[in-house]
Amino acid sequence: MSNYIKAELYRITRGKGILTYILLVCGALTLILGTFMSDPLHPTYKVAAGSFPMMACMMTLVAGSLLGKHYTNRTAHYEIMDGANVHKLIWYRIIVYTSLLTVLYFIPLSLIMLIYSLNMKTIMAIALLYIVFLRMTMFVIGISMTIKTGEGVILAYCRVILEDIVAMLGLASNEGAVISMSDTAVAIFGWFPATECTLAANGYLSGGLVVKALIGFIIEFAIMYALAYTSHKRKWYVRTTIGGHV
Repeated sequence: MSNYIKAELYRITRGKGILTYILLVCGALTLILGTFMSDPLHPTYKVAAGSFPMMACMMTLVAGSLLGKHYTNRTAHYEIMDGANVHKLIWYRIIVYTSLLTVLYFIPLSLIMLIYSLNMKTIMAIALLYIVFLRMTMFVIGISMTIKTGEGVILAYCRVILEDIVAMLGLASNEGAVISMSDTAVAIFGWFPATECTLAANGYLSGGLVVKALIGFIIEFAIMYALAYTSHKRKWYVRTTIGGHV
């Protein structure tokens, strides 16, 4: 496994080296600033939660972009056709990109919230946001490994936009309540990251919400893992070079 991780890190930095890390750091800092833009003087968890799904999606697109580039060269062909261990192929990417994005983006974001508001609510919010962050990361990695093209990350944007719309409509349609769980459609979207973050942004944060987010993450992780595994194991047709398929 360690050799796979080293190879992935080498592939990420090959040819660009320090420039790649500079761009990643600058991008992460920009998104952190954008996260607190609505109230930069009071960067609490409520401010962060409001825009977090979109910001997390934008950060995790780094993984999708790098994986998309991988599937445009012949290395992808040999991985798929030569019987490499599919579980290792999936796990080393999860480890590399989750660790990289956590260090560059999520840890600095969390530290800012803790510095300005160190209490149990903030800690619970960080747990909730990290679950959402991991969920978005796995979604992007799973989609990219399933359809094997960088353009697949567009689905992550579409997903967040759709969830945000439903979350806002759900909140706006209830005068005295947050979300009416009697409405089946809204109840289903209540399990999605954007709705969970919207609830947190409006102060409706509880241990039950964090547990609900965790359950949702586990279910989605299993689905995306299964798709990525099946795609490689069954050698689904993918475009790896211009005009060519494997």
